[in-house]
Amino acid sequence: MPCTQRTIVASLSLPLIICFGQALAAEHDVTRDEMHSLLKERDAAIIELQHTVRDLMTRLETVERSMNVAPAARTPAPRPANDESAATASRQDFSRLEIDEQAAQRALERTLIQGGALLLPAWRMQFGPSFVYTQNQSEYPVAVVDGTDLLLGTNTVERTALIANLDFRVGLPFDSQLELGFPYEWVDEEVRTLIQGALFGPTSERDGKGTGNLKVGLAKTFMRERGWRPDVIARVTWDTGSGDQMDNGVSLGGQKSFSSSLTFIKRADPSVYFGSVSHRRFQKDGDVELGSQLTFSFGTALAISPTSSLFASINNQFIDATELANVQIDGSDITLVSLSLGASTLVSRGFLLNLTAGIGISDNAPDYSIGLSAS
Repeated sequence: MPCTQRTIVASLSLPLIICFGQALAAEHDVTRDEMHSLLKERDAAIIELQHTVRDLMTRLETVERSMNVAPAARTPAPRPANDESAATASRQDFSRLEIDEQAAQRALERTLIQGGALLLPAWRMQFGPSFVYTQNQSEYPVAVVDGTDLLLGTNTVERTALIANLDFRVGLPFDSQLELGFPYEWVDEEVRTLIQGALFGPTSERDGKGTGNLKVGLAKTFMRERGWRPDVIARVTWDTGSGDQMDNGVSLGGQKSFSSSLTFIKRADPSVYFGSVSHRRFQKDGDVELGSQLTFSFGTALAISPTSSLFASINNQFIDATELANVQIDGSDITLVSLSLGASTLVSRGFLLNLTAGIGISDNAPDYSIGLSAS
């Protein structure tokens, strides 16, 4: 019998022996036959206890063997040599998890910051270049003098533009943000005049380049997301009119304008839903007053990995008719509908790359556009 088993049996049988001895001493007048009967009962109890202990020891050995075999069968990663190193490894694993979650949050949040759907913390600065390449074909009515005849025709304009912009943002106290934009534009334009479907005169080709308007904006978060309520950001932007208006007969814009907008953001991890409404009004320049613009857009952004996100949006823009000497030009009021798709990724720590593709849905919308920005 093993030593442990003998110890358990002895510890269990000793009280029985003492008990029987005390009974015999108290009742010294018992007969010999009664004593033998009591001793047999004692022996039977001891034998039963031995069997019970043997069963318990067998079960214990089985459990110990299973505990010793299981770790070897799983081939886990090497364990630290002591408790302190184990705690250190645990903290490192937890810190890696925190970094991954923060990286995913940064990738998504920085994408929203670039799109104007999120503001920087106070005194945090961000700047970076962006490039947008667009190709568009548009038509507008025109009056053509042919000798003594006045003919009504249509100008078809194919316009290709590359716009470079340097954006600068700085977070301000009270959940606000200052925004500056410095654009430069290269434009190639081809104009054809059609009268009753026939080409009138030669096709003219020209190109121009110049600086765009310096843009100054101020944004503020007016409402924080809580329950069903979204974040709400109000923004005002002033186009200073400091840019070139014309170059080599090509219009580069340059008109002064003032715009205001509201942006709504609602989180549903790992997605973010956003929408905005904006209004832009141009300052009258001589006899020409460009039509005001009303824009609605809505979309979603999705974090697909710790460092990447996808986004998509639908943009609807309604442009009022342009006025010349307080007379509206027929056909100058248009509706533009486009679809934007994009992806952003953290190329390295602190460097976000954003690629956007736009597809025109309505007739007058740009046929397509490709944008690339970094921050």
